[in-house]
Amino acid sequence: MAFIIRFAKGVRNHWKKSTVLAGAVAYGVSYSHEKYEIKQLMRHYCTEASKYGDVLIGTNERLQKVLVIVNPAANRKSCEEDFHDYCEPILHLAGFEVDVVKTDSEGHARRYLEELATLPDAIVVAGGDGTVSEVVSGLKRRTDGAECPIGVLPVGRTNGLATALFRTSDQTTTLENVRAMANAAYAVVAGKKEKMDLMKIEVLPNEIDETVPEKPVYALGSLQWGAFRDILALRDKYWYTGSLRDYTAFLFNAFDGKHTWNCKAKVTYTEPCQGCSKCYKDSQQEQQPKNEPARRWWSVFLPRAKTTPGVDYSKVVNESCSVPHELEVDPAELVLHTTNSQMGSKEGTDSKLCVKIGNPVDSTFSFLGDSWSRIWNRRYTECPTEKSIEARTVYLIPEKLKVDDSDSEAYYSIDNEAYEVRPVRVTLVPRSVEVFTF
Repeated sequence: MAFIIRFAKGVRNHWKKSTVLAGAVAYGVSYSHEKYEIKQLMRHYCTEASKYGDVLIGTNERLQKVLVIVNPAANRKSCEEDFHDYCEPILHLAGFEVDVVKTDSEGHARRYLEELATLPDAIVVAGGDGTVSEVVSGLKRRTDGAECPIGVLPVGRTNGLATALFRTSDQTTTLENVRAMANAAYAVVAGKKEKMDLMKIEVLPNEIDETVPEKPVYALGSLQWGAFRDILALRDKYWYTGSLRDYTAFLFNAFDGKHTWNCKAKVTYTEPCQGCSKCYKDSQQEQQPKNEPARRWWSVFLPRAKTTPGVDYSKVVNESCSVPHELEVDPAELVLHTTNSQMGSKEGTDSKLCVKIGNPVDSTFSFLGDSWSRIWNRRYTECPTEKSIEARTVYLIPEKLKVDDSDSEAYYSIDNEAYEVRPVRVTLVPRSVEVFTF
């Protein structure tokens, strides 16, 4: 009893030191508990993955090969460490032959996959949305037309698709981040796949500049243009503010007027169509003949494989298909995105492009408040909208290619990667890439 009284008097007489000590002890207990939960979580996922790895294979069978594209610079250079700690063990224990390739420059992943002689059984992307876009673009640019499923790991700074697929909670704790990474890695092991929509973005030919047309860029997420995108790209300048760097970037730059506050452009679009006689005719013309082996004379006596009859789109009539609609717009922001992250890729739903034409900025303070709200809720493509359009193909013709009247280049953000503002054609390519889902 005397010890308790002396302890209470010591706490009272040294209350500042006691408060600091209590805080340190509470933090230590919380940190240790979180580490213990992460260890138990990883033990569970590794145990489940090892069940696949323990299955015996025949002497003539080979291990499934998985190519991992790692962007070491993603998520402020913590991407590689997260992959090695929380994703790679699951892939190895599942019995995969894992080959890791680290990117060293912008466009490295795109060039590597475009020139790769033989594709693996699966490609796993350890990076942000920009790295995913590079991987998909590299696959779609291949001359041989070869494809393979893609796994996306939420180890980058911006992971719109991976977050929608693998996060089970809105909490941003370390435990929930690890759970999402483990879910994404285990999805590759389990092998469940779904087909996702793509945006095919092509720079329109210039009558003055007769250079070779640029190859198209493919994206699973969005194309953004405007002041919100411009300011968000500056957040790394304010690294010293830590987790508040996104908010700080808008606070320091929303009032200078040096960004794209007027996205004046002509927008020509066609409405989405789920299949009709016009689409059928276009698809028949675009199909390339496959180099199939010549049939032998005895093949006429062999039974042919039965095909499941589908919808005969050659007899479906849609009068609004391919009919262009024109708009003159002048918003503070313009966003085009697929419906993948809004679960639009699920079976039974329609494929479409969503075009969001933002409101003009009434005041800087309202823009600042709206931007902070979008950052807080992690809804970067949910701009205050004056008008929304559903489309299949969009022609975007900007009036100016510079920021206001300055010599500074204006930029789009395509899956959070910067591209110079140019006249572009954005085409929806429905259900064109297989992605591992949980």
